Amino acid sequence: MVSVETYMPDTEVAGIMKKYDLESVPVVNVHGQLVGRITIDDIVDVITEQAEEDRQLMSGITEDVEEDDTVWKNTRARLPWLLIGIFGGMLSARFMGLFEVELARVTAIAFFVPLIQATGGNVGIQSSSLVVQSLASTRYVNEGLWQRLTKVLFVALLNGFFLSLLVFGANWLLFGNHQLSFVVSIALFSVVVFASLIGTITPLILNRFGFNPAVASGPFITTINDLLGLTVYFFTIHVML
Repeated sequence: MVSVETYMPDTEVAGIMKKYDLESVPVVNVHGQLVGRITIDDIVDVITEQAEEDRQLMSGITEDVEEDDTVWKNTRARLPWLLIGIFGGMLSARFMGLFEVELARVTAIAFFVPLIQATGGNVGIQSSSLVVQSLASTRYVNEGLWQRLTKVLFVALLNGFFLSLLVFGANWLLFGNHQLSFVVSIALFSVVVFASLIGTITPLILNRFGFNPAVASGPFITTINDLLGLTVYFFTIHVML
């Protein structure tokens, strides 16, 4: 018979009831004595609150706020991740400054920076969002983790191939520079693969150390993948051009 202890967190109780599809579950104390029960109505409230918290974290909001809260409370909830985004943008600008020679030699390089960053950010958010949803089930971690990561890798390779092929053809038509088209396509392919892996692994690491993995589905993963995309892009240019 399934039961829960009085000291269990509400989220863990919700996971047990979801796993066994229960409408109610008995509650026992440390001595195994029955002290009450928890019904599905109570758990619905817990699930709703957890979903709202995850949604706000994925949006880069650090506190539980409503639109009718004070201006200061709304500002305080939104500002931390915006500051992190600004810091990441400043690092990106500083990083680009290290490649002034390459940018001066082939100015068209700069045209593709937004493409690389946007693609890396989108891929990372897609991957992390799927993992965050899957982590609601403990089976995601306990059963076939390496098989799932392998699947993520193959999906990333396939997406990267199609996107890089499309960008190669478009660049060839627009710029007529075969070498630049090839370099941008290789960089984009690499960014898609790395961003997908980072977006998958980051929520797992956060979850492993007790942090809410939903943090990895918002500005956090976007900032990381912006820096990752620039690193891969300019490193590829430095090596191949």
